[in-house]
Amino acid sequence: MKTIAYNNKKLRIITALAAAFFIVFHGRPLNLLKAFTSLSFYTAVTVSFVISLLLVYTIHIVTIWLDKRSGWRLEPVKRSLLQFLLGVLLPAVTDVLLISSYFELLGQNIFDNGFLLVDFPVIVFFIIFLNLYYVIHYLLLSDSKTIPDYTKEVNQYDENIKTKKLTVDNSGLYLEFDVQQEILYFYRFRKHVKFTAFNGEEYSFKETLGSAAEQFKDCSFIQINRSVVLNFNIVEDYQPGLKRNTLEIIFENKYFNLLKNENMDRFVVTKEHISKVSNYFNNI
Repeated sequence: MKTIAYNNKKLRIITALAAAFFIVFHGRPLNLLKAFTSLSFYTAVTVSFVISLLLVYTIHIVTIWLDKRSGWRLEPVKRSLLQFLLGVLLPAVTDVLLISSYFELLGQNIFDNGFLLVDFPVIVFFIIFLNLYYVIHYLLLSDSKTIPDYTKEVNQYDENIKTKKLTVDNSGLYLEFDVQQEILYFYRFRKHVKFTAFNGEEYSFKETLGSAAEQFKDCSFIQINRSVVLNFNIVEDYQPGLKRNTLEIIFENKYFNLLKNENMDRFVVTKEHISKVSNYFNNI
């Protein structure tokens, strides 16, 4: 299943902070001078921020987990139900439990202090709004980068090739990639190795470039120069390069949108790798 790289860490933090301030002031007289000179105000904001951040991250993690198991485009009914249960209901119940515990420490309860009538509806709206953001984000990214449709197309390339998975740690979130169908190429960047995925995002690879070529050679990955190991499932042919003892890669037309922003000089085959490229096409 394709994964979407949302890359919205700053937005999550800002959203949680904004929600915390809104909840603290919602339904109460706006007296900034009194608020900013009161210890209870900072305590309330801190508690609200921590709870809001927890809810935001819960929705984020749940959404990514569901993206891998039930895509919006492929299973909209099933995904809607799961998103409601895990992305809306779970955070809402969590919020009630945490806020109840906080008010108990203050000697209050949520039935008498107006939380359920004043603040909770706003929190539910916030949770629903955040879920809608992820739904829209998913649909926009999957459409613009042709993630679901493109997967079907590539799946038809050769069903006999063994599928290999690669799991990476992306800022604490583990993403799984089908190497042949979701990774364009691995490349060396300074002292590190990264790979570019079909979703247009780049991720770190903890091993060497040579290791990538060896691990994924059965998925038609070939090292073409000192810096790049390329997925040859996206390659149509090759031709003599502008420089002596080099080759230029010719990509299939259907991959143009994925590669149009790339530096094509990156994909020049150098002398020591020419035989591997030639052998690949001779054995097809």
